[in-house]
Amino acid sequence: MSDDTLAFNGVDGRTGAYLLPPLGVAQLARIALGHAVAGTERDEAARRLAVDIDFPLKEGEDPDDLSQAGWALVFPFVRKGGEAEAHQAAIREALAPLLALRRSQAARRDERRYRECLGSEAYRPGETKQQFLTRMGAGPGPVDPDKFPYYVLLVASPEEISYRVQYQLDVQYAVGRIHFDTIEEYARYAVNVVEAETRPSRGPRRMAVWATENADDRATRASARYLAAPLADFLERDQADRWQVSRFLGDQATKHRLAALLGRDVPSLLVTASHGVGFSAGDPRQRADQGALLCQDWGGPRAGVLTPDHYFTGDDIPADADLRGMVGFHFACFGAGTPKHDDFSRGAGAPALVDIAPHAFVARLPQRMLGRARGALACIGHVDRAWASSFLQADPQNAGATTTQIAVFESALKRLMEGRCVGHAMDYFDLRYAELASDLASRIEDATKYDVAVDDAELAKLWLYANDARDYAVIGDPAVRIGGSAAPLAARTRPEGAADLTRELDYRWFGNDADGKPGILKQLAQSTIDALRRTVADVLSLEVTTYAGDVENARAAAAGDATGHARPKAYTCCKIDGDTILSVPLDEHGAVEAELWRIHEAAVAQARQQRADTLRLILSLLPGAGP
Repeated sequence: MSDDTLAFNGVDGRTGAYLLPPLGVAQLARIALGHAVAGTERDEAARRLAVDIDFPLKEGEDPDDLSQAGWALVFPFVRKGGEAEAHQAAIREALAPLLALRRSQAARRDERRYRECLGSEAYRPGETKQQFLTRMGAGPGPVDPDKFPYYVLLVASPEEISYRVQYQLDVQYAVGRIHFDTIEEYARYAVNVVEAETRPSRGPRRMAVWATENADDRATRASARYLAAPLADFLERDQADRWQVSRFLGDQATKHRLAALLGRDVPSLLVTASHGVGFSAGDPRQRADQGALLCQDWGGPRAGVLTPDHYFTGDDIPADADLRGMVGFHFACFGAGTPKHDDFSRGAGAPALVDIAPHAFVARLPQRMLGRARGALACIGHVDRAWASSFLQADPQNAGATTTQIAVFESALKRLMEGRCVGHAMDYFDLRYAELASDLASRIEDATKYDVAVDDAELAKLWLYANDARDYAVIGDPAVRIGGSAAPLAARTRPEGAADLTRELDYRWFGNDADGKPGILKQLAQSTIDALRRTVADVLSLEVTTYAGDVENARAAAAGDATGHARPKAYTCCKIDGDTILSVPLDEHGAVEAELWRIHEAAVAQARQQRADTLRLILSLLPGAGP
């Protein structure tokens, strides 16, 4: 296709060629006809269009006040008694500081507005969005936070709760997702959010726009000239009195510069536009590098094979980076994540889905940005491929020409820069998807039900536009704000009067209400102190035991069951004051069992590192402890 609105994003990390071969209009039209929007989704999109953009909640509720909007945590269903349940419990424990904060905010007026969906209320495999909400007691239409909260954080891999369900929920709710590889990353993320909201940054507000424009590349030429540069111009004018806007476009959008923006020169808001790097299913690099940002260092589609020097991955974030209070927005193929199936590469007349990954996953770059000590608050990005149709539209008055349409980006970023919640800012993207999905459903119905002639080009574009608009996702808690700051006071003041507002703020943060219920900081402080007390007690003495024999008996012994027959062969106890107790494994001749001792020493070293990481987390919560 020569239409710039259909320029696709994504470069093969092995070959340097585009990930998607050219598609004809007729081919795309046939794919669209075979994948009509489901009736329930069409109806939900129509209802969404009937809701005022500023009020996705029912009338009278403020989406920037969690006590009015509500907040929910959704886990996937796991069976009792297994490793999955224990792992889920460990995640919840790691998130405890964040949950305490959100409960104090959302349940302040009504307990129903804070909800944890786990156990019997967890999302069940195969449920649609509406089936899940029906179980929760909620219906379609404007969000009633007394039925189910507006802000929804999914704590699950996209295999456990699919991206499709996330998209469906996001039409009306403000949805985000976190999924990390380790428990420690969940704990770090919780600390990052709590610290941002209880010790907000007072530094200057800085936004950076970084966008490549590679040689002979239509996609990055379009995103640099028609998205990144106009966005920087608009926000520089609109936020001139509050924000400093820096731009790094074309030749300045190098890997070195991006490392600086995620290292020593960290802005509060980072917007990037580039190709995302992709790999074929089964490639060992796919999990770590899919969605990496292709930098200006790449010579363009004629340059040949890519190397890691050309793109920026999660592992390229500098070790000493301080991303606290930051939000990232990445326009790039697979920038937020990768689904298992590809909607864009099916052959003509072939309805079968094509696997592009062994399983769906969250991109490593946002995982590394959020799950590190002193990490970011949220990343907004694209699942699957990104298209220029996000910001370009065909000009009906001039065949072959396009017009820039970036009001959705302008509006969402303006909200972010004014201190609004990330999920609420993304509502503009949700409204755009609802509009396009409704238009697409109507045209498909014309073609398949009423035998109305529909132009292939029109149908192909509508289908691509709708799928592209749907695939924006928030990685992180959707209730976070840049820097952890609250929305401007003037924008949130209700007609009760200044005296009422002052008393309200005094209660929320510092005091007690008429019934003696503590405010946010008091509740959070007590919860944090209790968690720290338990954690400090655990790290004062480090014990490592190495068993020989049956694995199940070893697990039972580790859990305190001494009735089994697991044989402890080596033991180390390291106290916080330096005292150490060792028991060395000996064979039947009294000689040290060298291989077993080597394994034991490695386990001790790992345990010591984990204790050091835990202590650093504790210190980061103490006032005046430094970064």
